[in-house]
Amino acid sequence: MKLRNMEGRRLEGSRDSGDIPPYKDLGVPKASDRVPKIYPEGVRFSKRWVFFKTAWVGIILIILASIVFIFAATLTPEYYWAPVTHWSDSWTIKPAQEWYHSWTVNDPKNHVLEINVSVSGGNNDLRIYIDTPKGRVDYGKLTSPIHLKLNLTKYGTGKYTIHYDNSFSLITSKVVSVVETMYVFKEDTSDKDALYFVAIFLILVPGVILIGAGARKVATLVVDDDVIEAKLVASGKLELKVNNYKLDERIDHAVKFRAGKNESRVVEIKPVRTGWNNVGWMFSVDDQEVGRLP
Repeated sequence: MKLRNMEGRRLEGSRDSGDIPPYKDLGVPKASDRVPKIYPEGVRFSKRWVFFKTAWVGIILIILASIVFIFAATLTPEYYWAPVTHWSDSWTIKPAQEWYHSWTVNDPKNHVLEINVSVSGGNNDLRIYIDTPKGRVDYGKLTSPIHLKLNLTKYGTGKYTIHYDNSFSLITSKVVSVVETMYVFKEDTSDKDALYFVAIFLILVPGVILIGAGARKVATLVVDDDVIEAKLVASGKLELKVNNYKLDERIDHAVKFRAGKNESRVVEIKPVRTGWNNVGWMFSVDDQEVGRLP
């Protein structure tokens, strides 16, 4: 009983959906609702974009910009250590004494502290150690000239105290000269950035402007054996060429002339407003509109 009820519902539903096509029709494309343009006999109208010399110069510039851009992308940045700040002093450390100097570092990332020390007296030696936010770094007893580097990234933010210790000497004083310099690791992309600027603003942008200035929409109207080409130019004017003969005057007003076999057809080209500040052109043959530009 349950199966018969299900089948009954299916059959009843099929009676209410007679407009549903069979599966064989699913792959058949639907007919377009667009009505094809019907031209008078012997008349054809078409439009196309045409690149003139100015536009081709723009295309060459864009290709050149692409080459410069790709070359700039392949450049490797230069890395270097740039001094941020430094401190220097000279003094005498007596026997069994030490001297210290402190730095407070707020941003240790990619920073290095370099220490250069000159010691005279005794064996020209001195003990140096540094108290960092993460503990003491002891370099032991060193002999002049002394050159040390401490990676501050490793030890973090906080106070750094450099100790110059002569406590191991019981008799001899030491004359100490110290230069401490803070460096930051930097990336130099000036060459890459300069090429990007050249590629984009000095080559690419003028190229795009030239393409915009040199690309024109051209309409071709064929009336029997006559071919009329109309090109939009500056200020919305129209440049006409009839059977490859270019008219000297650019038109900005409606014109009528005869064309076709035995000059029996009347062609009219007149400006029409396409927006509150845009002007287009309408083409008619024997009082029948055949197309518009743009």
